[in-house]
Amino acid sequence: MIRGNSMQFGNFKSILLLVLFSISGFSQNLEDQIYNAIDVFVANPNPTTLNELKQKELLFSKSTITNDEKLALVILYCNKGSYEMKNNLQQQAITSYESAWLLFSNNHLSNYDIIEFCLKPLGTLYTKTGNFALAENIIKKYIFIAEKEDNQATIISGYINLSIVYKTIGNYKTALELLQKVAQNKQASPIQKKRIQEELTQNTIGLQNNTIVNEVLKNETVANDFQSLKNHALVALHNNKPNVALTYFGKAKTLFLKDKNIEARVLAKLYTEEASIYIHLNDLQKAKISFTKALTTLLPFEKISVHLNKSTLYPENTFLTIFDGLAHIEKDNNQKLEWYELSFFVNDLISDQLVSQEAEIRHQIENRKRTEKCINILWNAYQEKKEFRFLEQAFQYAEKTKSFVLKERIYQKNILEQFPNHPLLQLQNQLLSKQESLINEYIRLQITQENQDRLITLNSELANLSIQLKNINKKINNTFKNKTKTTSLPNLQDKLNRDKAQMVYYFWTKENTYFFYLNNEKITWKRISFDLEKEAVLSKFIHSFEKANTINANISAFTTIANNLYSILELEQVEQQKNLVFIPDGLLHFVPFDALVTQKSNATTYTTIPFLIYQNKIAYQTNAAFYVKETTAKKNNTIVGFFPVFKNTNAYLAYSIAESKALEKNKAVLFMNEAANRENFKKYSNQYAIIHLSTHGTSGSFNTPATLVFYDDVMLVNELYGLQDYHPDLVVLSACETGIGKLQKGEGAISIARAFQYAGAKNILFSLWKINDFATSEIMTHFYSNYSKNTSFFESNYLSKIDYLEDQNISNAKKSPYYWSAFVYYGAIDTSKTNYIYYALGFLLLIILFLSYGRIARFLKRKKI
Repeated sequence: MIRGNSMQFGNFKSILLLVLFSISGFSQNLEDQIYNAIDVFVANPNPTTLNELKQKELLFSKSTITNDEKLALVILYCNKGSYEMKNNLQQQAITSYESAWLLFSNNHLSNYDIIEFCLKPLGTLYTKTGNFALAENIIKKYIFIAEKEDNQATIISGYINLSIVYKTIGNYKTALELLQKVAQNKQASPIQKKRIQEELTQNTIGLQNNTIVNEVLKNETVANDFQSLKNHALVALHNNKPNVALTYFGKAKTLFLKDKNIEARVLAKLYTEEASIYIHLNDLQKAKISFTKALTTLLPFEKISVHLNKSTLYPENTFLTIFDGLAHIEKDNNQKLEWYELSFFVNDLISDQLVSQEAEIRHQIENRKRTEKCINILWNAYQEKKEFRFLEQAFQYAEKTKSFVLKERIYQKNILEQFPNHPLLQLQNQLLSKQESLINEYIRLQITQENQDRLITLNSELANLSIQLKNINKKINNTFKNKTKTTSLPNLQDKLNRDKAQMVYYFWTKENTYFFYLNNEKITWKRISFDLEKEAVLSKFIHSFEKANTINANISAFTTIANNLYSILELEQVEQQKNLVFIPDGLLHFVPFDALVTQKSNATTYTTIPFLIYQNKIAYQTNAAFYVKETTAKKNNTIVGFFPVFKNTNAYLAYSIAESKALEKNKAVLFMNEAANRENFKKYSNQYAIIHLSTHGTSGSFNTPATLVFYDDVMLVNELYGLQDYHPDLVVLSACETGIGKLQKGEGAISIARAFQYAGAKNILFSLWKINDFATSEIMTHFYSNYSKNTSFFESNYLSKIDYLEDQNISNAKKSPYYWSAFVYYGAIDTSKTNYIYYALGFLLLIILFLSYGRIARFLKRKKI
């Protein structure tokens, strides 16, 4: 046990204790009490002595004062964690190791091998339980420490463990790069060299490069070696030779089972790998037996069935493999769904441990794939029985995975608004903001390649903050148990009725796109199969907006494509002259729906082409939950505008000045030129109801985040995520590509627009492509002109485009949808002030008519007499 490590400096401790005894009898007594408690536990580790140790630990943790006492407590935590880890008490082990690390690092303790006895097992546990972001942080942390100490053995093992994290999340390329780098280290031990070779093989298999795989395997001897045999089994399976794979795997399994001290999780994983081979052999019965063995290994005291007691489950990736596997081989659709429900449950347990957006988004990808399978099952059942319950269940599945991470953050903000003085909620909000600030600094330093020492410090700060945030989240989840709920169809239909609206809701999958249409308390469910021809139509339509002259070069070709896509997307059933809400998904996030053409047309004059905007007023939403949520009354009509303009540069926005004049007429506060800087935006923007940014934006790339450009600097999305007390009624992003970003399955585009939603913006108006400066200025001028009359964001967005199209001073070429359809409005169908005026005037007119009628009647009566 780890107590052995403390004995390495036992003589030093004894001498120190003698010295301390003469200084402070109490201090010596407490330190000795802690070490004695460790000794008792190490001598006889079992559940009973563990509980006794926990009780003592609570008392010790409240009494430690000196660093020696704290170090003793660190060693206690590590011993406890080691036992818990070996006995499959993973969450308890994580808590123990986290407590050890925080106590050790926060108090700058030393004289203990914290890497070997705390950070290494903690990194392993994070990997096992799916908390890959924390695993990466902790492993990088101990690599940094090892590099400082020139501890080559730990550096090598750290890179191997880090490669395992990347391999587990499917980032085989990065894992290979790390392994190839560390393979050149001549100080690697024979065991480490062997491990590096094994991991190289597995990652190469993951990349599915047969040539390289076969070359790698030439360097491996197929001997009585478990990992070598297993690697050959994986390659054979990859080459579609399941019988050969089974032979290799059988030999590997025999060797493996000779070990009497096998960890339950490792054995369960072995059974799932065996099940995978049987599935390839189409021997589903044996696959089921192997999956059942895996489950029994993890839950030895449970009766195995789809009706498992969920309280016995815990955050563990192997459960997901088992339940998904059992669902895959199950023939009964109801039981398939029940197995998947168990996967969803465990997935949520894992999700509760995650604290960074990146980790949560990555984690939800598999959940989204699982959802697609469930919806496909329900679609088939619906086609067979036409029962509404299948449609309703499918919609709930779809809605649950729509922008899951964004919904979670909005939920956190809503709870804080309800309980603004709750200390845990306040602390959570502060930590989340600080986390995004640190991540923002980390990314900026990575891009600039400056101050590598600060990068190391940031990694350490992020690791400690993440642990603290995880513990806070756990307490909050226990206090506020009502997690985010999916939106019921009756509530959704009621909201649509009040808004005099209809909804088109898409759910994009790898093979099909599902279409839900809600109108007049009815709901239609269809499936759109995107074959190569339909994919080509969608692709051509989206690419039509990449350059200003593409549509003008062949108007007829565009209208044909736009009309074809209108039909493909099942929009012919949409009711005309009625508000229309779109919930897009997948590539449909990049479709400007109001530029679709509702009928075949040979017209080349844009104002005579039957665009959807002439038929319906359109709003968008990220998911149904955001649409149903009742928006609070607008704060006020205060507007702030940021106009860097970038005069005398290549980035000059000439028409931005004209755009600012439109805001000026609405008494907006304007930050022009140098004043439109990053710090002024952060300092003043949250004081206004409407925030307008007329600048440049970038959609980012795979390696770099989306950015917003100010006069003096750029702002990354992560900095926007961290904005506090940020609840504007509307954010207008009059900038290029603010709605474009890396498309994440289920979450949508990780764009500037999404960042403002995440920060707390209630409604948002943004662009889908690089927009023309002149057209933007004109549309924004019309937007604010209309807003000054009706104070409706929804109406003003619609009218701004109509006014632009009807402007006689604008040429036909500039009325191409490239110029006017870039802006999309994600938000509420807010009631226009104008409507209330009309209602009041109408009511007043009725009163006047009624009174007039009485007078006229009396007059006529007198005349008759």
